Amino acid sequence: MKQYLGQALSLMRRQPLLTSISVLGTAFAITMIMVIVIVWQTKYADVEPEVNRSRCLYISAVGAYEKESKKSGSFSACSPAFMKECVQGLPGVEACTAFEGATDALVSLPGGKERFKVDAVGTDPAFWQVFRFRFLHGRGFTEADRNDTGGSGVVIAASVARNLFGTTDVVGRYLLLNRLEMRVTGVVRDVSMTAKDAYGQVWCMYPASKLAATTIDDYARGETVAILAHSPADFPAIREGVAKRLKDLNAGLGDYGLTIMEQPDDIVAHVNHVWSNIGPNLKLIYLQYALGLLVILLVPALNLSGLSSSRMQQRMAELGLRKAFGATRWVLIRQILDENFVLSLAGGALGLLFSYAAVYLLRASLFASHSNVSLSGDFSLGMDALFSPTVFALAFLFCILINLLSAGIPAWLAARRDIVDALNDK
Repeated sequence: MKQYLGQALSLMRRQPLLTSISVLGTAFAITMIMVIVIVWQTKYADVEPEVNRSRCLYISAVGAYEKESKKSGSFSACSPAFMKECVQGLPGVEACTAFEGATDALVSLPGGKERFKVDAVGTDPAFWQVFRFRFLHGRGFTEADRNDTGGSGVVIAASVARNLFGTTDVVGRYLLLNRLEMRVTGVVRDVSMTAKDAYGQVWCMYPASKLAATTIDDYARGETVAILAHSPADFPAIREGVAKRLKDLNAGLGDYGLTIMEQPDDIVAHVNHVWSNIGPNLKLIYLQYALGLLVILLVPALNLSGLSSSRMQQRMAELGLRKAFGATRWVLIRQILDENFVLSLAGGALGLLFSYAAVYLLRASLFASHSNVSLSGDFSLGMDALFSPTVFALAFLFCILINLLSAGIPAWLAARRDIVDALNDK
């Protein structure tokens, strides 16, 4: 290996143009692949504060239908009342929470004249079990902090605390949220808008009355329900339990019933569940990712294969001499692949750096969606998504694949040449 590395470095010095083209070709291929990988990690992997994505199921849409005609009626988001009836207490459920998507709200100090806009989320105390925020001061609110007539507990982001109070150590102080006085129970580190469900700047409790239902409309409000399972192995039992509870609920709803359209969703289906009346086509989504990666791998590899063939042609005499002294075909193929792998690794390292720069510069367009386009936060990127062991392992794997695709066939063809023909090659 030491000898092969020395030969590779020597070839790189003797052929700077071909070397540069090979390294940059690999780098751009790795860049495009790793942008896809990093975006996937950020959207679907367990990253703070959504550290339990792999253990969560979601119900984000509920539809009504007429039982006799089976005709669909209105479609809407879920509700805390639906969560109470169909999810809470099921076997395998560690915790469940209902939360509204972040919406505009105004905050100010009691008696103060200056107000400013924030992205506010209405939720319940279980929110702090499903999602794990980094608290700078205090804690999440509990049922003991609830007061539907005013003074309920509220959690705020550090930037909001600094804008309002000039400091983040504000636990126990009061603010006005849409003119309703609330008491701060905790201050958390600012959350990126890449966190689809956990993002907000202010988190408050919805009224306890939302847990009660008197009509079918009370089961379809404006919330998403997140269900934290003890383990992903509990998903089938939880889905079965929700379906049974829903069937029992529908039996008492008269002429109309509720449908949740193959939910609860896992994290991939949930993120791509755009329409309230139809779920995502997961097979198509996975197929698009697979085809994208395949094309990005094959096209540069085929181009680089031509460069590898050119280098092999220049070294035929050398390979023939090694064959004459007893080198087997496999030894020659391995030598060529190992030497080319040095270029692939150099291109991979450069491509990984390029991918970080590309994701950072294009983060707004990569992570923007219909649900966050009007919000005022920032698409900051977490270090656990960018520099995770998974990202580095996949980057190394793709370097190996590009090396095999670009140098494998030229190496095999070169190793098959007859000794006499190789020695006499000009």
